[in-house]
Amino acid sequence: STLMLISGNLPAFAIFFTLGNIVSLFSTSFLIGPAKQIKTMFAPVRMVASIVFIAMMLITLIVAFTLHNPALLCIILCIIQFLALFWYSASYIPYGRAAIRKVVGGCIEV
Repeated sequence: STLMLISGNLPAFAIFFTLGNIVSLFSTSFLIGPAKQIKTMFAPVRMVASIVFIAMMLITLIVAFTLHNPALLCIILCIIQFLALFWYSASYIPYGRAAIRKVVGGCIEV
């Protein structure tokens, strides 16, 4: 996806970025099993982040394939995908989300 970004083909970047996220989800389900992957993804503590992450991946692919000039929207959707994945991943780290809230809160209060 980085090569597509460097070449300026933003819709292709969005497609490859999203496909990379899908592959990473499949790789973790390969390691722990699909049933446990789904169970952990949709545990109450991760449910919102998982739904936003999956929805943004789907919307990114739909926008990239259907709109005529989706460059800016694709980049925005990829950023939201990244943030949702970051928030989802932080739920696996003890006090990870609390630390992120504290750092972001400290930056905003300036």
